[in-house]
Amino acid sequence: MNERQNGRQPKSDLLPIGSVVRRLQETHPSVSQSSLRFLEREGLIEPTRTPGGHRLYSEADIERIQQIKAWQDQRLSLDQIRERLEQRDRLPHPGDLADGFLQLILSAQLADARALLLHADSLGMPLAALFGEVLQPVLYEVGLRWEDGRMLVAQEKETSELARDLIAELSQRHDATQPDGPSLVAGSVQGERHELGLRMISGLLRSRGCRVHYLGADVAHEFFIEAVELHQPDAVLISVKLEANVEQVGAAAERIRAALAADPAPPILAGGEAVASSADHLRQRGVYPIVDTTLDGVIDTVMGKLPSSAIGQDVI
Repeated sequence: MNERQNGRQPKSDLLPIGSVVRRLQETHPSVSQSSLRFLEREGLIEPTRTPGGHRLYSEADIERIQQIKAWQDQRLSLDQIRERLEQRDRLPHPGDLADGFLQLILSAQLADARALLLHADSLGMPLAALFGEVLQPVLYEVGLRWEDGRMLVAQEKETSELARDLIAELSQRHDATQPDGPSLVAGSVQGERHELGLRMISGLLRSRGCRVHYLGADVAHEFFIEAVELHQPDAVLISVKLEANVEQVGAAAERIRAALAADPAPPILAGGEAVASSADHLRQRGVYPIVDTTLDGVIDTVMGKLPSSAIGQDVI
């Protein structure tokens, strides 16, 4: 059994304490080697040790330290932090959390469903996991149940509104304090009513320091143009789920470029379920297709297409 199968990160992927301090100082300048040793003495973190006694930290260790620092910024005591970490360690796997969330929805306990996700967030479950491993699968299952008649339209609509509220609240909790990363205009193309996925993407981008100007669903071409002229973004992100609306993406891109004839247009990217089957067509229309439909894949693609000069160290 290798180290990954055993639940441990290979030592080649671990970082020494100096590298960890430099990385953490990007968001928490007060972090030092002595402060990490203090957290270890208090039993809040447990880095790996080399045979020579040197400390090595995994990505999970770093994420745990970041959460501890966030709680310290909220003026929580060490005892309060220790209690939260113990609760955090008992959190269910995101898949199990998704099952519990769905069951609460099906039993019309929406307030409890909301509280379940907000509690998981308060204990440090990553935003990407809450969106990609809890909300997304549940919304997909709700859609299937609605399509085959196992869920009433009223239930589906109520669930969508709950999801919309949760995405907004969770995103706001994770907004970068002083966003200074690249700027994006984002919206669902004309005729497209599905926009919860793009809301999640926008929230994750904002958590990385991006300035996202979100236009919502069913955005007419002229409103994309107005937003681009107003904000002069580093990129435009258009969402499309239905194949019938793919043509509108190309039309929007052409209209944006025509309106900015005197200036170079920002990169125009399209993501959503309909993109993979229309990737070549979109490229011909001057649109970069995001064929990966996972949240992490979309975020990585968007960040990779932004001008390197627009990306600060805090959003890499």
